[in-house]
Amino acid sequence: MSETRSEADELEAAARAFAAADGFERDAAELRAELRRLRAAGRTAPSWGSRFELRSALPDALPRIAAEAAFLIAVAVFVGVAGYGAVTIVLAMAAAWLVVIAIESVLLRERRAAAAPPAGEPTPDGEAFLEALRPSPAARSRSSSALR
Repeated sequence: MSETRSEADELEAAARAFAAADGFERDAAELRAELRRLRAAGRTAPSWGSRFELRSALPDALPRIAAEAAFLIAVAVFVGVAGYGAVTIVLAMAAAWLVVIAIESVLLRERRAAAAPPAGEPTPDGEAFLEALRPSPAARSRSSSALR
């Protein structure tokens, strides 16, 4: 009886393995069909190895921020290793932070100056903008007649 039980267990395990393989085949077929649909629609997988794609995904300010952080860390390490007291370390870090703030404010002014409209072009005022949004008299009469 133990031999028949063992054979029954083996048959049941084989049936479970076949069922799992069949399920895997169905899932693989669905994934292949979806991949074909995506390719037909013109979508392809991104190539993660390209440095250009990685560079375009990073913000432009990242190198500047990294340099500023490295500057602050370098000042902290230099002052700490030199053996200065706590007050001197705090003052040195405050001065380094003020240098970073000054650099950022200069860069902000440059960005604002570059984004400002040229002096020869008129800037839209609020009243002209609101006037452009108001419907014309013909459109108002059409809408009021439609409401009646």
